[in-house]
This record gives sequence, structure tokens and C-alpha cells, in this order.
Amino acid sequence: MDSGYEFTSPPEKAPETQPAFAGGPPQPPPRPPKLTARDLLEPGEPGKRILVPDYIEIRDLAELLGVKPFKVVAEVLNLRMFKHADDFIDFSTASRIGQKHGFIVEKLL
Repeated sequence: MDSGYEFTSPPEKAPETQPAFAGGPPQPPPRPPKLTARDLLEPGEPGKRILVPDYIEIRDLAELLGVKPFKVVAEVLNLRMFKHADDFIDFSTASRIGQKHGFIVEKLL
């Protein structure tokens, strides 16, 4: 039975070649991260300790915790205090909020 179509085999697969940038000198090893003051405090959990003065601005505390200031303001409101991001809170309030975020809050001397 001839339907008018001829069977043609698929074309041969082209040989895989190396990319142009495959050769050349090896890349240097990555640099180790720079040490910060937080790294020098204690080799415990990195980034989980913050130092807070007696009074701290809510915006600064939010930056230390790595969250947006409005989230810290909301948590302060939950503690029945009406504060804005520009207002200051005392160490005990900052300590409670920091502990909620999993940080060890220590007083800056």
C-alpha cells in the first residue's frame, strides 16, 4: 500500500562540543568572609546576638532584627504601647521583641 509518504530516518545527532570558556586557567578559590564585630563577640550562633542600649529607636531595632519597622511597631502595639517608628523604647521592651524573633538581646554598656 503506497500512501505517497516516504519514511525518512531522523537526522543524526550532532556531536556535543565543549563550550568556548571550558579551557583556560582555573578560577582562584573564593575569599573567606570578612570578620565583623559580631563575629568577634562569641563563636556561638552567628547573627543571633544583638547589643542594645538603654533606649533604642524602633527603626534601629528593626534593622538589627532584619525586619521592617512596621512589624516592630505592631509588636509594640501588642504590648499595649502606642509608638511610631521614630519613637524610642526601653531595653526591656526591646529585649522582649528581640526574643520573639529568636535573638539574644544584651545591654550595651
